[in-house]
Amino acid sequence: MKKGTLIALGAFAVLLVLVLATRERQVSVGVHKLELPKLDKAQVTALELSGARNATLRKEGDGWIVLDPSKPDTKYAADENLVNSALDALGEVKNPDFLTDRAERLAEYELDDAKGLKLEVLQGGSPVVELVLGKAARNGGVYLRRAGSNDVFVHRGRLDWTVRKELKDWRKRQIMALKVEDISQLALRSKEGESVTLKAGANPGEWSLAEGTQTPAGFRFSSQAAQQLAQQLASLYAQDFLEGDAAADSATGLADAHDTLEAQLKDGKKVVVHLGRQPDAKDGSATVAARVEGDAQVYQLSQYVASQLRKRLVDFRDLSLLRFEPQKVTKLKLQAGGKTVVVAKEGEGWKVVEPQKLPDGFELEPSQVDMQLGWLRGLLATRLVEGQVTDAQAGLASPTALVEVTVEGEPVQTLRLGKEAPGAANGAKELYARSTIDALTYAVGEGVKTRLAQGLELFKRRPPPPSFAGGGQMQGLESLPPDVRRQLEAQLRGAQ
Repeated sequence: MKKGTLIALGAFAVLLVLVLATRERQVSVGVHKLELPKLDKAQVTALELSGARNATLRKEGDGWIVLDPSKPDTKYAADENLVNSALDALGEVKNPDFLTDRAERLAEYELDDAKGLKLEVLQGGSPVVELVLGKAARNGGVYLRRAGSNDVFVHRGRLDWTVRKELKDWRKRQIMALKVEDISQLALRSKEGESVTLKAGANPGEWSLAEGTQTPAGFRFSSQAAQQLAQQLASLYAQDFLEGDAAADSATGLADAHDTLEAQLKDGKKVVVHLGRQPDAKDGSATVAARVEGDAQVYQLSQYVASQLRKRLVDFRDLSLLRFEPQKVTKLKLQAGGKTVVVAKEGEGWKVVEPQKLPDGFELEPSQVDMQLGWLRGLLATRLVEGQVTDAQAGLASPTALVEVTVEGEPVQTLRLGKEAPGAANGAKELYARSTIDALTYAVGEGVKTRLAQGLELFKRRPPPPSFAGGGQMQGLESLPPDVRRQLEAQLRGAQ
């Protein structure tokens, strides 16, 4: 083959590669860039969405409101965090990939007037950014162009999902933002007429029943349960909103006798939450209407969140079965499933006393002893068993599981588990339980016995778990409903 022919074929191959590589991009002569002006978030006065979505976000005073442009008189509080997130994402639009400048292709990328999402950002009353966002790009990202231009770019970032929201999704869902330490009193009134008042103590987390509260014999009050209620209220989020006829008191049950929760604040202000009727749905999918005095909006709470606010006196019963300071324990005995394990303090560490002969390869992990003590200290019964139950009836004369905790200078504390206790909710299996904390009979989940039956395995040294980047306590919440997740995240942050 002649040298000239080879050169021609080589040049053709190079051109072919270039054509194939740029077929999608439709590269035009010249440089096509999308450069946006730098925004000063403090100076932004509004964001306007039109086309695929219609919503106007406007700064008013220290906050933001959102409204339907066709109904300018109906305003709602907007979530400032969502607005800031959108502005931050806009600042991340830098040097997106140019695709084409052919006007006839705008409809294909949903960047035309019919399907495009137009975003205008106003600063000082004048638009400083005008973009149109289209559909998702084939290889990730989103197609976009500057309004008035046919230059199409592909942006791989979070801008699209931060702004492509329905009007209600911009709304502020945090019903209230109280500080738990600012609450001095909580008053619960049930639709049946029961009233319970809780008083905050001098120290954080300290609560007590109001003086004169009538309680059943042997009732132990749980300050922790009261603290959890305060945290739920202080960080209350809505799942959705009710409007029109659906928000009428007659439709939500708020016209009838209903549950209320009132918080008295240290500055003298008062917050009252009214809870609508309990839905019949058993799977937790239904919602509960809620209204705050002084706020015309009717909110929807998930059944879970609403249930955390519907409390009766019985819900503040302390169901702990043992009470000790883990660092003061000198000996621990566990007996279940035919196995007996005794560990005792030796200097600053721990030693296995029983069984005397340890399995080959067994190595005690002192931190596991501390972990089991912490678990026992926090162990709660599932419920109180009503009525008189003898040891023989409960199978406690010859317990199926036994825990003994020795604290220097104090009587030995014991926990005994017996036979299956009837009356468990949701078909769960529970066992009778009785401890030296009081003379009452309780029920615990069968899993408590199963754990105790592990014996020495509870104290065995284990290889370190795999590490995961970030997340901590927040991992595992992603599958929960958004309002429940936000509620739990707020409580976890408050507990840290």
